[in-house]
Amino acid sequence: MTTFEYEIEIAAPVERVFAFDSTPENWPRTMAGLRDFEVLSETDTGANMRATYALLGTAMDMEMEMTVVEPNEEIAVTVDGDGMHGETRNRYVASGDGTRIVHRTDYEMGDSLLDRLLGPVARRYNERQLRTHLENTRDIIEAEIEAEAATAA
Repeated sequence: MTTFEYEIEIAAPVERVFAFDSTPENWPRTMAGLRDFEVLSETDTGANMRATYALLGTAMDMEMEMTVVEPNEEIAVTVDGDGMHGETRNRYVASGDGTRIVHRTDYEMGDSLLDRLLGPVARRYNERQLRTHLENTRDIIEAEIEAEAATAA
């Protein structure tokens, strides 16, 4: 199993960061590897999605389930797809006037020879994609707040 952990500070209140990140329709804006993203259903505690994830020039079909573990505190996303299975948890912690996202992903690649050969490269690629997703989330939210402040002035 591979584990990836990352923290990022966002200059926005927890409620705003949580609302953005727990809205699956925002994910294609922050994750370049997501293709053909579709919300299949919404539940009382989250949503079920389907997407294609571009990984090293290959397309992996995947099913995802997002669960709001605790509003404004934590979400969990399980991913099950061609050659990959895992879970991501984001915790949202007030940090001064902003929010710290504590991100943890645990996943396993498949057992085929190709999966084993590509494993180390895929791990680095996934780590970069997950970190970029959090950085893009920060950049979008902070840009929206800046634009709102400029409009209000």
